[in-house]
Amino acid sequence: MNHFEKELVATVIFGITYVLISGRQIRILPLNRPAAALLGAVLMVSTGVMTPERAYRAVNYDTIVLLLAMMLVSAYLYLAHFFEWAADAVLEFSRTPQRLLLYLTLTSGVLSALLVNDTICLMLTPLVIAVIRRGKLPLLPYLIALATSANIGSVATLVGNPQNMIIGHFSYIPFAQFSWSLVPAAIVGLAINFVILRFGFRNVLRQAAVEREPHPIPKLDRGLFALVCAVFVSIFACFLAGLSLAWTALAGASLIMVLARRDTHEVLKLVDWHLLVFFAALFVVVDA
Repeated sequence: MNHFEKELVATVIFGITYVLISGRQIRILPLNRPAAALLGAVLMVSTGVMTPERAYRAVNYDTIVLLLAMMLVSAYLYLAHFFEWAADAVLEFSRTPQRLLLYLTLTSGVLSALLVNDTICLMLTPLVIAVIRRGKLPLLPYLIALATSANIGSVATLVGNPQNMIIGHFSYIPFAQFSWSLVPAAIVGLAINFVILRFGFRNVLRQAAVEREPHPIPKLDRGLFALVCAVFVSIFACFLAGLSLAWTALAGASLIMVLARRDTHEVLKLVDWHLLVFFAALFVVVDA
């Protein structure tokens, strides 16, 4: 193929891939987002738009490794029952539906800045649903708060979301400088988000009341939680010192694996492999 034909084929494949990613699953082609991106990557290579060697080079492995490492850290927090404990603590300290909305907005935003927003949504959503139902409150405002706050809060750091990771990789912006510039924007965004949600759902929230059914408070695994926190603080100290984000995070996650003495199969099951495949394939499609 000449250059024009390659561009045309690449554009068509790119368009088809994004239609499959963005739209609902088509009956004749029931593909989810990772599978659609993988199909697009394979088509780019099989049609001759790019060589297999270039496809391998297109994948930003630093981003994939960093994502994997942060997911592993989150997995150990999950095994320590931290997310379950935090969700129950938020309900326990909330006297009104409005205050619960505020606490959920802050919790989701802060955790997403420290970990990956996709992971926070994945880990917290079932717990938030259980807590909200136990409090006999409407689900919609709180689920929207969780999703939007996770996205907004993740803006604050280079490890908050995959997009920031890619920006950090190509721009070489120091972790501290990036956070110094974006933390104020994240704080303002979370405040605006809370005001919009509280105003938009004012009638629903006004009619609701937080009810507390007898429920055993989840027991936090203090030993595992302390270990993860200690390693996590060390990871962020290395980030601030300018060390490699990907390999620092992976070294920290590996250290937790060694010291935690937990079944690693249980940990690896909690990693969102679909997201890793999705981004790896998407790198190829976009590069082509």
